[in-house]
Amino acid sequence: MHEGERGKENGSAEASRRAKGGPAPGAVVDEGFATWLWIDERVASFPVHARRSLGHRLVDAALEALVATTEAAYRPRGEARVRELERANRGLAIARILLRGARERRHISVAQHEHAMACVDRWGRQIGGWLRAERDPAAPSRGRPR
Repeated sequence: MHEGERGKENGSAEASRRAKGGPAPGAVVDEGFATWLWIDERVASFPVHARRSLGHRLVDAALEALVATTEAAYRPRGEARVRELERANRGLAIARILLRGARERRHISVAQHEHAMACVDRWGRQIGGWLRAERDPAAPSRGRPR
């Protein structure tokens, strides 16, 4: 098999798997890692008093979500994976609130806040899709009525 054929085969297998079960776990972990890195870099520039309180809590919330996302990637399908994904969602909810506080206290700019929220939103949407697929594997991932 040629290298190009292998790539096509892997791509179609990936597309088939995604159609059945939501986003690829590795992609969700990668999104979380990039988001955590960006947040950690911004927190380093917070004033010392803010870094010790708000900054540490913000990084901890992002790390909690990243750890839970990674744990979910290594768990078999079922309740344990759902619990990890729910834990990741809680970490992201806390991160959103803390990012808002960082913006209001002017530790990050409005543009940085918008970027961070877009990153957290992308990550959260991936987790949400994965969670829906875990809870109801027979249901379609998109366009399902609520």
